[in-house]
Amino acid sequence: MFRAATLAAVVLAAPAAAASDPAAVVGNFNNALIAAMQTGKGASLAARTTRLLPLVKATHDLPGMTRLVAGPGWATTGPADRAALTEAFSRHSALTYAVNFASFDGEKFVVEPKVDTRGSDALVHVKLVAKDATTPLNYRLHQAEGGWRIIDVFADGVSQIAVQRSEFASTVKAGGAAALAAKLNAADEAKLKN
Repeated sequence: MFRAATLAAVVLAAPAAAASDPAAVVGNFNNALIAAMQTGKGASLAARTTRLLPLVKATHDLPGMTRLVAGPGWATTGPADRAALTEAFSRHSALTYAVNFASFDGEKFVVEPKVDTRGSDALVHVKLVAKDATTPLNYRLHQAEGGWRIIDVFADGVSQIAVQRSEFASTVKAGGAAALAAKLNAADEAKLKN
């Protein structure tokens, strides 16, 4: 049975793989998700989110993702509001993984060894195989912070960044980065209390 120490070991391995191989980044991330799923039933949502946050920070370009989600208003956002939104979005991302990968029922990730390139980006193809369905996932990675980092995930061909940008657009338009950070924090706190 996987324990928190197993997840920590996979998290520590992720940055080393990030230096040269985008498929290894995705593989390490998927392995850690499986480890988290295997301990999921015995841990609260808050505990799973706390456990996944270092993994997400180690494998994702969270500042880049936050900038994409915030849209054009990011250019005029001050440093303090950028930092606050990046932190809120980071926790929100970890919580989303904790909700979507809450328990284990024999699922496995199959990472295709062939990595496609799109300009300077890498596209890693993955299948999430469950007992009753197989879901195609494509991870888009780019070079950031000295290695390959996940910048977007496509589930069934739909960009998660595009979905979130659309979902958050009215909040950003009305109140900027600070409003979105407050909205994410309030929504996540409500989920974590349940």
